[in-house]
Amino acid sequence: MQINEIISEADMLVPNEVPTADKVMWLNALNQDFFNVVKIPRVISLIPVVDQATYTLSTEVRLKNIDLLTVGLIKYKELLPTAPNPLQNTYTFDDSTHTLTLRPAPYSSGLQGVLRYSRIATTNFTASNLSAVPEAPEEYHFSFYIGLASYIAYAMDDLTKGTKYEAQYLKVWNTAGEQYAGGNANG
Repeated sequence: MQINEIISEADMLVPNEVPTADKVMWLNALNQDFFNVVKIPRVISLIPVVDQATYTLSTEVRLKNIDLLTVGLIKYKELLPTAPNPLQNTYTFDDSTHTLTLRPAPYSSGLQGVLRYSRIATTNFTASNLSAVPEAPEEYHFSFYIGLASYIAYAMDDLTKGTKYEAQYLKVWNTAGEQYAGGNANG
């Protein structure tokens, strides 16, 4: 669904005079929040180079979304400032430069590296482009107009509708999150 269709559907659920710019701002928040609830896994293959410690990765990768990093048979753990990691292979990731640093650097060339992370939203919707589409899988686009209806209802001080629609879209997202995590394969 395009965001103009999402806005139209939400307007049918909650008739309103809220400016489109506000609705687009709320859709940006919903787009970001979707991926905070629904962890859709992605995998990047790394081809580490002997003694090379740093690698630049996709802008879609964020430190908080990395859940597995291996090089060859060796698993790397996040280097945490609060926990000592003596004799462990560790990594750091800089969200601003998208630089992954491995400690120690790979000991051999040709090892297969795997980095698994959860997707994030990278699109920022604007009121000048209402034909944009949420990055969430298409089967969840309907939840965006329910979510937008919730935001609109709350903005209009209709707590009953706001609470009702919020519960509906969050239930859909929680179910989707369980499915992607493998916790509820049948929905």
